[in-house]
Amino acid sequence: MSEDYKPAKYWSDLLASDFSLRGVGHSDYRVSYNRWMYRWKRHVVRRALKTVGRGRTALDIGSGIGWVINELLRVGARVEGCDIAEPAIELLRVRFPSVPFFRTTLGAEPLPRTDATYDLVTSFEVVFHITEDDQWERGMAEIARVLRPGGRLIVTDGFGADDRVPAPHVRFRSIHRWEPVAAASGLRFVSVRACYRWLSRDLDELWFPNMPHRIRGAVEYLLEVTAPRHPHMRIAILEKT
Repeated sequence: MSEDYKPAKYWSDLLASDFSLRGVGHSDYRVSYNRWMYRWKRHVVRRALKTVGRGRTALDIGSGIGWVINELLRVGARVEGCDIAEPAIELLRVRFPSVPFFRTTLGAEPLPRTDATYDLVTSFEVVFHITEDDQWERGMAEIARVLRPGGRLIVTDGFGADDRVPAPHVRFRSIHRWEPVAAASGLRFVSVRACYRWLSRDLDELWFPNMPHRIRGAVEYLLEVTAPRHPHMRIAILEKT
């Protein structure tokens, strides 16, 4: 982990200044682009949530501005949320007064819940911001601990052939790194699917870097629908054994 990357401070400062889709999305792009990115992510998330049914007890890790909380409420889940950033917790409690929220740093401290509390844990675009491997492994063990047998984790990461570190605060882990850690935590992979193929790419990967963000978002959303290619981020469903 870069000595300059202090996760709690980084996310607290960011969300205190930009409590929006851009603050929790791809900060190199404007809100207009992030709206297209989240429009596609809604499609991906809703497809994943269909696998777990309605009315489940759920914990969302890294709730940010509450985007996933809305999706969980939509499917009738009894939801709790958490985040590393205190400013996010304060604003989430205002936005969702009926939902319990707590502050935590996944993997650096135990989740403040008893064993086998939840049927479902969601963590979207969060765990690859845990750049220390030991902390990430402890976080996966904690998620498994609070899941009931047969409960599921829905999580996004690279899940490709190799690890990638495109920024000091990002570490995409490979499926080969995930598999033994998941197994040691009592989790088995149910499925791994594409999340983003075109959207949410790093700036140095762009063919037309000067394209306006609003137009880029629309074009890349259309490409997600019509022109499949090798994904750079995937969504996985794991089950507690």
